[in-house]
Amino acid sequence: MASNHLLELMKYGLSKSYTPINDLTTLTSSYRTCVQHVYDKASWLLNAVNGVFMDTDVPKYTVPDLSDELINRNAYIWLKHLMQDVQTAVNSVVACYNYHSLIDQQTGELTSTVSLWIPNSLSLNDELLNNLNNDFKSANDTLDRLFDYVEPYM
Repeated sequence: MASNHLLELMKYGLSKSYTPINDLTTLTSSYRTCVQHVYDKASWLLNAVNGVFMDTDVPKYTVPDLSDELINRNAYIWLKHLMQDVQTAVNSVVACYNYHSLIDQQTGELTSTVSLWIPNSLSLNDELLNNLNNDFKSANDTLDRLFDYVEPYM
């Protein structure tokens, strides 16, 4: 049975998972969706801490529009900057949770920051999809662990 807080998380369209990018033809829209999902989780987790400690500024994370939907230099720059921003957002939540000792209660260890693969070119191939999906899996897995750490306090 899901806890009330997990139900609340799901009510906002957030889940303790993510949908991988499967198709290069929908890369920009799928990427935008994956980034926004991470941003929404990060905001939710920071708001949860703020509800307990009332000392956390919660940034407004938004995915900027891509000037066109073409896969070109602009798309490469957009992809690169967004993945850097995803890494920053996740690591900001990790730092906040570590600061407040919202850590693994069994091991007592702090949560490690994530180091995501940042695209260095826009080669449309399976390697790009695999790397992007690995990044989103790592970001989501980290945020999902943090949800488990804050849940007992809610």
